[in-house]
Amino acid sequence: MKGGGSRRRRGRGGHSLELTVGGPHAVQAALEHGEDVERVFIEANTTGPRIDWIREAAARKGVPVSTIGRAECDRLCGTRAQGVAAKTRFRYADFDDLLTAEPGLMLVLDGVEDPQNLGAIIRTAEAAGCLGVVIPPRRSAQITAAVVRASAGAALYLPIAQPVNLSAALQKAREAGFWTIGLDHRAERLLAAAKPGERTALVIGGEGRGLARLVRETCDDLARIPMTGAVESLNASAAAAVAIYRIRASSLFGSAC
Repeated sequence: MKGGGSRRRRGRGGHSLELTVGGPHAVQAALEHGEDVERVFIEANTTGPRIDWIREAAARKGVPVSTIGRAECDRLCGTRAQGVAAKTRFRYADFDDLLTAEPGLMLVLDGVEDPQNLGAIIRTAEAAGCLGVVIPPRRSAQITAAVVRASAGAALYLPIAQPVNLSAALQKAREAGFWTIGLDHRAERLLAAAKPGERTALVIGGEGRGLARLVRETCDDLARIPMTGAVESLNASAAAAVAIYRIRASSLFGSAC
């Protein structure tokens, strides 16, 4: 599949917010992404190859490094920092930039409220080479330090857009040539029978409630993951992983799992 991942840089058309991210993966991603890292914080006596890389990268970019205590490092990012944190700026992508991207798979999330699920989905989307992820501004987890960490830093690589209205954004994507497939456990068609286009938007609903009515009605197609055990559904991040790689295996995307 073409596109996505660290090969695509987030456009500067979207709004931004300040974050202090914690953990070696997230800090490395912030430095590699190269945008607005203000300062790096490293716990005293913390060593290792990745920490050495972070120190060297910060020095190359002229980013100051402060040595602080463990409690202060954890406090700055609001979670266990694993020895390192960075004050940076996250920039949302412009949704219109995703619509003009090369052929590939775009992920649209309708109300995924758990930060760990959102981070895990972003991590899978980046690893699978998706064009980007779209989230709504309300009734959804937003990009936070916890989401960045759960994504292993992928949220700082992958374009993430936040249009005002999700159903209107889906309609706009359809007009731009995206075939939209909604993942819905009530759908008659199995996911394996869905026919993605060269430009596909995969729509995944939130935990519990699934797709909102207007979003469901806007999709070109609805499909479900077959469930044969006693459990009726997968959580959002597991469902996303299954669906992303099932669509990625399509010959239209030029690769198989």
